[in-house]
Amino acid sequence: MTPAEAQQRIAQLRADVARHDERYYRQAKPEITDFAYDGLKRELAELEAEFPLFATADSPTQRVGDDRVQGFREVAHRQKMLSLDNTYSEEEVRAFHTRMVRLLGTEDLHYTVEPKIDGLAVSLTYEQGRFVRAVTRGTGDKGDDVTANVRTIASLPRELKKVRGTVMPDVVEIRGEIYLTAAEFERINAERAAAGEELYANPRNTAAGTIKQLDAAEVARRKLSIVLYSLGHCEPAVVTTQARLHERLKAWGLPHVERIWHALGIDEVWASIGELDALRRSFAYGTDGAVVKLDDMALQREVGATDKAPRWAIAYKYKPDTARTRLKAITIQVGKTGILSPVAELEPVFLAGSTIARATLHNEEEIRRKDIRVGDLVEIEKAGEVIPAVLRSFPEERLPGAPEFDLPAAVGHKCPVCGGKIAKLAVADEEAQGVAWKCQNYDCSAQRTGRLGFFCSRKALAIDGVGGVVAEKLVELGHVQDPPDLYDVAQETLATLNLGTAEKPRVFGEKNAAKVVAAREAARALPLEKWLYALSVPDVGETTARELGRRHRNFTELADSALLRAVLQKAGLAAERELQAPSSRKNPAKSDEDRARRKELCVRLDAEIAGLDAGPLAGVPSDIGPAVAASVVEFFASVPGKRLLAKLQQLGIDPQGTVVAAGVFTGKTFVLTGTLPTMKREEAEQKILAAGGKVSGSVSKKTSYVLAGAEAGSKLDKARELGVPVIDETEFQRLLGR
Repeated sequence: MTPAEAQQRIAQLRADVARHDERYYRQAKPEITDFAYDGLKRELAELEAEFPLFATADSPTQRVGDDRVQGFREVAHRQKMLSLDNTYSEEEVRAFHTRMVRLLGTEDLHYTVEPKIDGLAVSLTYEQGRFVRAVTRGTGDKGDDVTANVRTIASLPRELKKVRGTVMPDVVEIRGEIYLTAAEFERINAERAAAGEELYANPRNTAAGTIKQLDAAEVARRKLSIVLYSLGHCEPAVVTTQARLHERLKAWGLPHVERIWHALGIDEVWASIGELDALRRSFAYGTDGAVVKLDDMALQREVGATDKAPRWAIAYKYKPDTARTRLKAITIQVGKTGILSPVAELEPVFLAGSTIARATLHNEEEIRRKDIRVGDLVEIEKAGEVIPAVLRSFPEERLPGAPEFDLPAAVGHKCPVCGGKIAKLAVADEEAQGVAWKCQNYDCSAQRTGRLGFFCSRKALAIDGVGGVVAEKLVELGHVQDPPDLYDVAQETLATLNLGTAEKPRVFGEKNAAKVVAAREAARALPLEKWLYALSVPDVGETTARELGRRHRNFTELADSALLRAVLQKAGLAAERELQAPSSRKNPAKSDEDRARRKELCVRLDAEIAGLDAGPLAGVPSDIGPAVAASVVEFFASVPGKRLLAKLQQLGIDPQGTVVAAGVFTGKTFVLTGTLPTMKREEAEQKILAAGGKVSGSVSKKTSYVLAGAEAGSKLDKARELGVPVIDETEFQRLLGR
C-alpha cells in the first residue's frame, strides 16, 4: 500500500469507527457486531503503526469512546476510567503475559480471570460508606451524572456494610456494568409488542438507552441490574490485590460477579478462559469475553497505562456464535430516507438463544463482494445479540444456474413500496454509508412511516409510543402525511386506532393515547436543533443539527441562511481557485502570460476566502460543509420543505435556536484538565461556550488552549508535547475579561 492509499484508507476507517461509536455509545443502536467493529479498529491501528506520519492524538485508537448525551450534568472522575484492549487470539493473550514478564522481570506472575460483562460501564462513588454519585465512563476523564437513575436499581445498597477489622474508605470509586436480565428484557419487549411499538434489539443496548433517560420514574419501571468488579480512586487504600477487592465487594454487600479464577502463569490463565466459556451462559448478565488482570495492584501501578487502556489487563473476546442455514429469498426494505436495504429471508435456525429467520445483508455491494445468491447455504452470525448478519456463502454447494443478485432488477427498477423511481446515489446518513439505491419519491409511504417513527424517537422529540406498527397505521389510514401532522390527530382517534386486523382487533388504548398527547405538547418547547434533527433533513445528523441550532434563531432564518450561503460561496471559490491554479494538472496554463494572470486571480480568490473565514464563517466547524449546506438549502426550497415549514407555522410551533453570540473565544477550542482553584469545571465550560468557544475532551494540534488546574493528568503532558498553550485559571479569567 502506498502512503497516499494508506492515508485515504486511514481517513475512511476513522470515519467508519466514529460513525459506529456514535451508534454504539450514544444511540445504543449498533449496526455491526463487536467482532466486525474490533476488526476495523485493529486495521486502523496497524496502518497507523506502519505509517506513523498519519497517526494523530485524536484517532479512535488513542482514546476512550464517548457515551455522553445531552441533558445530563458532566462530572469528572477522580481517577480516569479506561477501556480495555481486546483480542480474539490465544497467541495475543500469551504475548500479553510475555510483555508483563519483560516489564516486571519475573515469570512468577499471578492473574485473575473475570467475566467480561456486556453492559454499560459506570462508576459509583461512596463517601463514608454512603452512595453519593453514579457517573458513566464518558470520555474517560468525565462522564454523565446518572445518579438519580442508578438509585432505582433495587440490588444496589445505599450504604456499604461495615466489615469488622477493616477501614471504611473516606471516598471510593467502584466500577462495574449496568445490565438487563434476559427475563426483564423479554418482559419489556412483550409490553412494547402489545402497544404496537418497535421491539428493542438486545439487552445491552436497552440497558444503555434506559440509563440515559431523563425520567427516573420510567427508568424504575425497567428493572435494571448492576454488577461491580473494579476499583477507581480509593482513599485510603483498603485492598492490595484484585482478588481481595472481589472479597471486599462481597463483604460490603455489593452485587459482584459469581466467580473469578486465580491463575499462576499463562497456561493457567488460558485454562481459566476455557472454564469461563463453559459457564458464562448461566450467569444473569450477558458476557462476551474474559478479562485477564495482574492480581497485585502494586504491579498494576508499576506497569501503568496508556491514555486509553491499562497495560496490566487484556480482554479476550470469545468468537461470535454462528450457524449455517439456507437463504430462501432476498427482500427489500425502504427506510426513512428512501434507501433500499436488502434483507435475507432464511430457513429458521436456532442461534444464541433464539430462532433466526431474517438477517441483514447491508447493501448490494456487500452481497456481490461475498457472492451471496438466493438458494445458497450461508453462515450467519449473532455477536452481541445485534441484528444477525450473513457472513458468507458456500459456492461449492450452490445449485447450478443460481443468478447473481441484481437489486434494481429484483424490484423491477422501481420502489417496491410506492412504485416510484429509484436511483443509485452517494449517501452518508444514519441508514447507510457509501453508495446505495434510493427511492426518489419523498411521499413514499415507507419513507413517511420511517420519518414519523424517527420524529417521535427518544433521540428526536421523545414522543414515546409512536413507532413500528403505530406509525405504519397512522400513515396507512391517512392520518399523517408529514410528521408534524401527528399534532392534528385527536386523542380519541389515537385511542381507538386498531393495530391488529378486522378479525383480531387490538386498539392502541386511552392510556397510551394520553401519553402521546402529553409528550407531543411537551415537544413544542424543544429547541431548534431537536426539531431540525427530528424532521430528517437530508445529511443533517445530531451533531450537525446542534451546530446549526447554535447559529440560527429559528427555521425562518435557517431556510434563508446567510451562513449556509457563505459556506457554498467558499466552496465555489475554492473550486475555482483549484481550477485556476498556475500548477493545475486538470487545466494547465497555456502561456507565461496566462500563468501570471492566474497568479493574480488566485491572490484575489485567497483574499475572498480569507474574508469569509474571518467573517460569516468564523468558528464554523467542519460539520457544516458544502454538502450539508447544499442539502439544507435545497430541502427548505423544495415542495416538501416548504410544506413542513408551513405546517409548523399553522400549528404555532416556532422552535428557537440556542444562538451563541460571537465572543472572545469564537473559533477557539479548549481542553480542561485538573481541578481549578475557584471555578468548577462545568462553570468554566459554560463560560467558554457563552464566549463563542468550544470544549473538547482530547488534546490535538487543533486545540487552542489547555486550561489546567491542580492534579492535571496526561492531557497536560500531551499539550506540552504538541506545543499547545497551557493556561491557568487566572490567565483564563484575564482572556475572558478581555
